[in-house]
Amino acid sequence: MRNTLMKLKFLGAMAMIMVVTAACSRAPQIGYDRDESVNLKSFSTFKVEAEKEIAKDPVLGSELNQRRMTAGVTQAMEKKGYVVDELNPEIVVRFTVDVKDRQEVRGGNNYYPYRRWWNTPGNDISTYNYQESRLIVNIYQKGTDRMIWQGWLSGEVKPAGKKDNADEKLKNLVLEILETFPESASI
Repeated sequence: MRNTLMKLKFLGAMAMIMVVTAACSRAPQIGYDRDESVNLKSFSTFKVEAEKEIAKDPVLGSELNQRRMTAGVTQAMEKKGYVVDELNPEIVVRFTVDVKDRQEVRGGNNYYPYRRWWNTPGNDISTYNYQESRLIVNIYQKGTDRMIWQGWLSGEVKPAGKKDNADEKLKNLVLEILETFPESASI
């Protein structure tokens, strides 16, 4: 039992690494939500940190993965005109990643002409198991620690190839997520 649990935990951790170093094989779904009562364009400084629960996972919360994600978020925010301020930021940008096992049930009526001779006619049902990952960026207003914006990208985990650059892929994913976040008023 313990061996099985350790194997499952290891596989989950490996899947998390693939999220950071992978693109989504199906078209990724990107979404966001925001607090309409807050003028997001009024901010100009930010700080980046990992969500607290990310540090509990030894792989996902590794220093290497957190550095990659911090660099990606920092670059995306600077591209929008925000300035890093570790001491007194107006907003705090936090990130996290999760992976969930999913199953897709596929059915088809296979009534091709000779099917009845080889098998009982009817519906063929098959399942497709995959892992879906989400990269989530949360933005909080400093002082109130109230979430004012959340963006996410979710899709099927696809392992990175040998030619893939993990840092570049992650940067592009973060840019896609933060595309809907408004530019700083200081631009």
